[in-house]
Amino acid sequence: MLNKPWVRRSLLLLGVGICAYMVSRFPLRDIAGATLQLGPWVGIIPLIALCWFALNSHALGVLVGGKVPWAALMWQRVVGEGYNALIPAAGIGGEPFKLRELSKYIETHVAIVALITDRLIDNSLALAYSAGACAVGALAISMTAALKSSFLMYAAGAFAVAVVLVVAMMTSLTSKLGGRIAKLLGAEQLHNARFPTKTVLRAAAWQGIAKLLGMVELAVLLYLLDLPFTLSDVFFLAGALSAAGFIGGAIPQGLGVQEVATVGVFDILHYPGAAAVAFALARRGRMLLLSVAGVGLHLMFGRATVAEPEVAAEPQQG
Repeated sequence: MLNKPWVRRSLLLLGVGICAYMVSRFPLRDIAGATLQLGPWVGIIPLIALCWFALNSHALGVLVGGKVPWAALMWQRVVGEGYNALIPAAGIGGEPFKLRELSKYIETHVAIVALITDRLIDNSLALAYSAGACAVGALAISMTAALKSSFLMYAAGAFAVAVVLVVAMMTSLTSKLGGRIAKLLGAEQLHNARFPTKTVLRAAAWQGIAKLLGMVELAVLLYLLDLPFTLSDVFFLAGALSAAGFIGGAIPQGLGVQEVATVGVFDILHYPGAAAVAFALARRGRMLLLSVAGVGLHLMFGRATVAEPEVAAEPQQG
């Protein structure tokens, strides 16, 4: 149902409508003032994002055993995430590009399993983190009983899903799923393309560090908006916004959902609503800037090779 173009367009329009409604709730003068308060230092936000792109690229490199040059991994990350953000396809619009780039260096089946595992690590970490943040926030922050119950229910459900994803990574499920996709693509299926547990844990550690940089982004924006905050405030804010991303995943890039969630969490933390809008617009602007840049780079230099493999990968023998 969600794959139908008219459904995706309708959800996108819904997101735009939610954004428009949210902005209309606050005086434009206050929103403009809060946005201007961010100042030129807001330009550091895309640089922070590029740093976590670099760490996530290294994590993927750990999964593939260093067989893909880091420059190629960073290239496929920047361009692939750009397509993921701009194409309304449930966040996987750039995965075919990533697969094509990885397949230049490693077997297609291994590349597919690497991308699946990479996504599972990312989602399991995000779910576990948001579950913990929402649970701690619900118990430590003053809020209505309805909100407290909602956060605790989400925390329980998110943690359960995170456990399921971890189990999937530790079994042969990823290899079997990758094999089916490889078969559909006409590529050779390897007998066992699952990564060792130690390798998965190393990749997860690097992705965990990357997610800490996401908290740095939030802290920088709060600082630029001259809002008083503690580390626990940033922890809760990041977890709640991550939860909103999962809940509103049906809407392309969570458009509108993330913005409304930001206003709601700011209200819980007793921050001004106009500052919430400026905060949300800064993060949305960072995403659009990097997405357009990534796709633009691909359109301009897509024919060029970032780093040619020294020797073409030979298929593994079963």
